[in-house]
Amino acid sequence: MARQMLALGLLSAQELDLPAQFHNMPPAQIEWKAIRNRVNRMSMRDLTQAIIPALARSEERPLIAVDDLTSLTPTQMAFWLAIFEHAQVVGCASEKKARVRKLWWKMKEIAVKPLPPETIREVVKRYIETQGVLIESPDQYISHVVKQSGGIPQAIYDMLDESSKERIIDKRKVREMRHEAGVQYLDFTPMVMILGALIVSMRYIGMGTGDKTLYIMGGMGAALFLTFRFFIFKGVGR
Repeated sequence: MARQMLALGLLSAQELDLPAQFHNMPPAQIEWKAIRNRVNRMSMRDLTQAIIPALARSEERPLIAVDDLTSLTPTQMAFWLAIFEHAQVVGCASEKKARVRKLWWKMKEIAVKPLPPETIREVVKRYIETQGVLIESPDQYISHVVKQSGGIPQAIYDMLDESSKERIIDKRKVREMRHEAGVQYLDFTPMVMILGALIVSMRYIGMGTGDKTLYIMGGMGAALFLTFRFFIFKGVGR
């Protein structure tokens, strides 16, 4: 954010505590590589004291776009609440976490549907043409990106950006391309709940009818179920 504000002239070199050689330099001439390490070493408090006043004195409310607000922490939320007072914020989130609910209260939620396959195909074709990426089987590559991206623009960008680093993309590399957006999960929760209910009912039926075999099977099943559940939740926690 500091980088973009500096380039637009909303933030001065003095406010970022840059060396004197940058003070009278036009923002467009300041190379980020020359100041990046110095800005990155600034504390969150110092950056906040520089950014918030700069936004407050702007004649118009700046528009700030954030690619992902999902992982915000309560500590970062205080910074963004201050940003909301002086700027218009547009952001994306895959999940509205309760710990930063005060932030969601200030935002209007707009559901964004995944991109249709036709649009993704057109985007990928344009990228291949403009970047000159060498692909052994373009149709297979495009279909694979459509499937793995799940219609999410960031996933499409990630896969295209990764592909641009390859000299030639053959069929083997296409098959090896993976993205988290294309991973589909099967919800076993209902089946696990039904299985647990059946095991418990076996025990009680065995007790009621005096069937020791059914009672023992229900007890063994309950023990196995509890053990199985322990490892499931342990994996989910990780």
